Amino acid sequence: MKVLLIKPETVGIFAMTGQVDHEPLELEYLYTVIKELGHEAVIYDRRHEYTSLKKKLRSVKPDVVCMTGYITQEPLMKRLTRKIKKLCPGCIVLLGGSHVEVNYVNFYDSDADYLYHVSGLRHFSSLMQYLSGANKDISLQDIKGICYRDKGEWMCNPKETESPQDLPIPDREFFYVNQKRYGYLCFRPLALVKNSYSCPYACNFCYCTNRNGGKYRCRSAEHLVEEIAALDVPNIHITDDNFLVSREYLQDFIRLIKEKNIHKKFLIYGRADFIAENEDLIRALAEVGLALVMVGLEATNDDELDSYDKHTTLRQNEECVRILSENHIICAGLFIVHQDMDRKDFKALYRWIGSRPIIPTISVLTPMQGAANYREYEDKLITKDIRKQDLFHCILPAKHMSVFAFTMEYYKLSLKLAFKNRNAELYSNLGIRDFFFVCKVFCIKIKRLFAF
Repeated sequence: MKVLLIKPETVGIFAMTGQVDHEPLELEYLYTVIKELGHEAVIYDRRHEYTSLKKKLRSVKPDVVCMTGYITQEPLMKRLTRKIKKLCPGCIVLLGGSHVEVNYVNFYDSDADYLYHVSGLRHFSSLMQYLSGANKDISLQDIKGICYRDKGEWMCNPKETESPQDLPIPDREFFYVNQKRYGYLCFRPLALVKNSYSCPYACNFCYCTNRNGGKYRCRSAEHLVEEIAALDVPNIHITDDNFLVSREYLQDFIRLIKEKNIHKKFLIYGRADFIAENEDLIRALAEVGLALVMVGLEATNDDELDSYDKHTTLRQNEECVRILSENHIICAGLFIVHQDMDRKDFKALYRWIGSRPIIPTISVLTPMQGAANYREYEDKLITKDIRKQDLFHCILPAKHMSVFAFTMEYYKLSLKLAFKNRNAELYSNLGIRDFFFVCKVFCIKIKRLFAF
């Protein structure tokens, strides 16, 4: 059986830059499982590959196509599915990924044959065995976490909580051939490592907490470090929504990194309260390579932090920034601007961020389908276009100005902060090579308009 694994092109305002492009780790996992079952798999990363879908289907001649995507890629995934069915009528199409996992019902109007809505891979393996006919004892009704059609009607099998401890070590053959494509600004090349499902916290704007049935599960530190040690790449992004969960776990991680004499730079997500309350541990992490923390600071006053169910304080935010700075760790601070802000609030936010050693990313408060706050705001949305749920569009009415004026204030704030930090270490790789890289990405986007 031949399987084509598709990573759709990036959708959104920053799709042209190519400066933050991660390896298609989810496809590498699928590739690994398919190969272990004795089948042939091909990864097709449409963000970087010139080949059109038509030519790719003609060359691979797949029996099955698997495609993953994020929330803003839903319409694109549906269009690609229709095209696949038209060009390759006998081909089976399976859709998955974070958005399908949480909002699989959205794809009932697609031409897909199967939807995969669990975090792990055990049931994916069962589905591949069913589709290939390798195991006659497997029935569709027994495969957890899939949706399938029966007499034209969608059937949905229940989810099952899984653990990333059961994941195989991914086959990185594709990554090593194409590693120059993948990085996070100055951290190039950059490999991803999957260490957990879901998150033990419940910020109301985040739908990642609802993955894996809302159950947080994590690999052992030994399992994690074993994979890191085997990677031939200088930079590692541990993709947990929050890596800073347990002192004991992190102490084991640090000990193992030292024992195995690993010298790499690590990028992680973490919470401000943990950093503020564990300065000694952050210092120890810096000593073994922690280089950047993407930390959800979100706001600069306690009332706003409470409104997001963050359970953090402004004092903890301040301590977090200080500790990261003193340990020479880049603080990639994540902030939210909300629709009740006026122009004075935007200026105050600029002053607060601009006076501190923070490389910020500013998002617009966006009720994302699948997040806890979506139902609260659903009737107030000014657009249901899911492509606008990218954290960069204003999709709620602004209280003190027009939506256009709010959007202009948001872009002005982002541009001013970007200009202020233009000489920061994080942007030190930007040069003529990156200009040509952006041109390449732009050419691929243009080509897609004429050869889908």
